Amino acid sequence: MPKKVTAATASKSHADKVRKRPSAKAPADPKGWRRADDDQSMIQELGQRMRAVREAKGLSLAHLSALSGVPGATLSRIENSKMSPTYSVLARIMLALEVDWIDVVGPKKLAPGERLVSFTEAGGGMPNVVRGEQCVVLHSHDAAHSVPLLVDVHSRNLADTGGLVGHRGEEFCYVLSGTLALHIEGHEPRIMKAGASALFDSSIPHAYLAGSATGAKILIVGTRPHGSHRTDGANQVET
Repeated sequence: MPKKVTAATASKSHADKVRKRPSAKAPADPKGWRRADDDQSMIQELGQRMRAVREAKGLSLAHLSALSGVPGATLSRIENSKMSPTYSVLARIMLALEVDWIDVVGPKKLAPGERLVSFTEAGGGMPNVVRGEQCVVLHSHDAAHSVPLLVDVHSRNLADTGGLVGHRGEEFCYVLSGTLALHIEGHEPRIMKAGASALFDSSIPHAYLAGSATGAKILIVGTRPHGSHRTDGANQVET
């Protein structure tokens, strides 16, 4: 005589099947993203240098937090290599410490008696992000008086780059490809095509924006400033 199936037994049978069914696992992606060792080394170096500068200036984490507006817990995590700061956070910390970004991400100083010689192969350099744009620092050394970098400019809004920012020194830019819109405070935006260049006092707040939807690739060579100031419409902070 066939076994009678009731609603209760059917429910139990379905529950047993659910329990026995192996849990689905997403296949491991052998090409999945992993943080490169070099990236982790850069984060560690950044944290060490930030702590060294802060301590050399006699600032506590609480004092630096008050000056920069960055929470003390965030500062601690950066110094202990537990997080990589965004550009806006790093910019606020550098303004408070009165240093330039190259001072905390660039290579160490020359050894006594050593003279600066630097070569970079095609496609080489140190990848970085400056004001929200991808760039490659071609040569970077604390002993150098200038910093050359290649920048891919895609932002078309001043707010996306942090507004107009100035720093002591001079800056040269050369448009390699595409169309650039160079904004310099007190001047009309300058639309620059491939082959065009500009040299200006970089203490004047400025910003690089894309002049077209395809963006621009530019070469920037700036003298190494110490401290910076910025304007974002109404307020201005100078160091």
